[in-house]
Amino acid sequence: MSAFSSSRAYNCGVQLTASPVSDVELGHDSPARRGLIVELIAYLQHRQAATGVSVTQHARQSNAQAFAHERRHGDVIERLARIEGRLKRLDEQVDDLRFITETMREPTALPPLVTPNGTVPNGHVTDIPGPVEHGPALLRVAGLAKEIGGTEILRDITFDVYEREILGLIGPNGAGKTTLMECLAGMRPRSGGTFYIGDEAPPSWDPKNLLFYLPNNVLPYGELYTLEVLTFFGRLYEVEQRRWDQIVMRDLSLGPALGKRVSALSKGNMQRLLIALALMSPQPLLALDEPFDGLDLHQTQAMMGILRGLRVQSRTLLLCIHQLNDAERICDRFLLLSTGRLVGVGTLTELRAQTGLLNGSLEEIFLALT
Repeated sequence: MSAFSSSRAYNCGVQLTASPVSDVELGHDSPARRGLIVELIAYLQHRQAATGVSVTQHARQSNAQAFAHERRHGDVIERLARIEGRLKRLDEQVDDLRFITETMREPTALPPLVTPNGTVPNGHVTDIPGPVEHGPALLRVAGLAKEIGGTEILRDITFDVYEREILGLIGPNGAGKTTLMECLAGMRPRSGGTFYIGDEAPPSWDPKNLLFYLPNNVLPYGELYTLEVLTFFGRLYEVEQRRWDQIVMRDLSLGPALGKRVSALSKGNMQRLLIALALMSPQPLLALDEPFDGLDLHQTQAMMGILRGLRVQSRTLLLCIHQLNDAERICDRFLLLSTGRLVGVGTLTELRAQTGLLNGSLEEIFLALT
C-alpha cells in the first residue's frame, strides 16, 4: 500500500462524511468509499505505531536524564560531605595549633615546680624517686621456648613480673631479648611454655589489655606532623587534655617538635615521641625496647625519673636495656639472658650473693654468670 499523506486523509474524511444524493450514487460510490476507509485505517494504524515509538523514545530519554541528574546530585552531596570532613579536620588542627602557639607565647603558664614524675620543665631531674614496694605477680612465664627455622632461640625461660616493679631484661646482641618481648606481646607464636595472668593461663594468648609493647627504631606515620600523631593517640586512648599536656609539654618537652613531620625528627625527639605514646596507653604493663636509645645524659636522667614515677600510678615496666650502667640505675630486678638461656634472675643484691661479688657491678655480675 502506498504512503498515505495527512492531506489525503483529510480529503478522504471529507468525502466519507459527505451525504450521498441517492441510493444509486451510494451504490455506485461504495467501492471507492470502502477503499478510502481502508486507506484511512491503514494511515491511523501507522500513525499510532509511530506515536508509540516516539513516546517510548521520549520516556527513555526522560529516564536517562533523570538518572543523570540523580547521579550528579549524589556526586555533589558526596563532595560536600568530604569538604565538610576536611573542614572539620582543619578546625581541629587550627585549635591544636592555637593551643601550641598560646603555650609558646606564655611559657610562664607552666608551673616551674617539680612534676609528680620528678622532672622540671627544662627536662632535668631533681631526685629520682626511690624504690616502690611491688605487688603480686602480674605476669608469669613458665618454660618459654622459641624455635625459628630449626634453631632454638629461647629455651626454658621462667620468671615473674610483679606489679609496680621495673624489671630489666639484660643481655648482649643475639641473646633473644627482642624475641622474648615479641612472644610476650603476641607478635611471635611461642614454641613451648605457658603464660599466666595472675594464676590463670588463658587458652589463647591475647595480651592487648595487659601489655603495651614499644619496639626499638619504629617510625609511626612519618608523613604526619608530630602534633597529629600525638593528638590521634591521645584521642584513641581517651587521654584527658590535662594529662596530655603533662606528658607532651612538660614531662617530655615536645613542644618545639610538634610542628615538625615525624620523619624529620632527630633521634632524641623521635625516642621521646615514642615514649609519649607508651605513656598515653592504658595497659598496666609497658614493655619498652631500649627506651634510652638516642637520648643524651640529661634526657636519660629525665626519662628515668618519668619511668620511675609511673610505678606510683600502678604501672609495671619491662625494659630491654643494652647499657648496663643505665639498667643498674633504674631497675628493681634483672633478667640476665645469654644465648637464649636465663642465667640469672633477681635484685642486684641477690645476684651479688649468687655470684659472690658482694660489691660487684651489674656488668661484673653478668660476665661472671656468662
